[in-house]
Amino acid sequence: MYNYPLVSVVMITYGHELFIENAINSILMQKYDGCIELIIANDCSPDGTDKIIISILEKVINSEKFNIKYTPHKNNKGIMPNFVWALKECQGKYIAICEGDDYWIDDLKIKKQVDFLEKNNEYSIHSGHAQLLENESLTSIIGDPHHKKTYLINDFFSKNNLITCTTMLRLSNIIPKNWEKIYFGDWMLYVNTLIAYPGSKAYVSDELYSVYRINEMGAMSQIAGIKSDEKHFIQIFKIHQLFKVKYSSEDISAINNYSLKLYRYYLSINNLKSAVGMILKNFKLVYFKIPFRKYLSYFRYRKHLKPS
Repeated sequence: MYNYPLVSVVMITYGHELFIENAINSILMQKYDGCIELIIANDCSPDGTDKIIISILEKVINSEKFNIKYTPHKNNKGIMPNFVWALKECQGKYIAICEGDDYWIDDLKIKKQVDFLEKNNEYSIHSGHAQLLENESLTSIIGDPHHKKTYLINDFFSKNNLITCTTMLRLSNIIPKNWEKIYFGDWMLYVNTLIAYPGSKAYVSDELYSVYRINEMGAMSQIAGIKSDEKHFIQIFKIHQLFKVKYSSEDISAINNYSLKLYRYYLSINNLKSAVGMILKNFKLVYFKIPFRKYLSYFRYRKHLKPS
């Protein structure tokens, strides 16, 4: 048996007055023999989030089990700067994430994940499944897109495969420069962790750990369509800039699809500079495996293209 290590739980919040109580209580209900460090970073919420957090914490006395650090920022940092700030506050051996509009439903989540990571040094990330909550109705269960248990670093070069509120990671003190400028912080964190622990893997459990809420204030709900494609392509390009990347045929196909969608869109709004820039970035990522003929075809018929 081992001494249960310190676990840091990162909770960033903004405008979550309707949800934050569930999120915090789901951490406080954890049955874990070690200490839990709960870091709550409130990004200058314009609603009653701050008052609700304070009222909850007044009832909770820091003890050997819980060390709660609440920071209400006086100025809005933005999603990623707030996330990076909270990560830098972590002191635990392991990090778990629960954003202010999500919540955990398994009171043994931390214990199960710590047990796994303590016994399996070849894994640096442990995750599970989550149930979607949309319009206050529980719907589908997500968290295993490819129906496999183990993911390697190359599985994250062009896509995210894990659900944030289900994950636990080994602490890594290496945070790349300009990380605040990316959009998908969890995805970058997984890549960074797998790089920090060379040869390590990510594990996906069959366990249902969390509820992932879809709401209009959520980060993912604020992007759709072409904006979503832009954010994903920027993320892929940033990963390529920060780490040594070797793409699979599946990665190349995904990158080319994003590139073509964006190229077509830029042509449709007569933004030739961005269109040419997209071809150059596509080439930088996959070299001569870019779809030259499709680019030429779109350019030839650009006057007939409509924004989509």
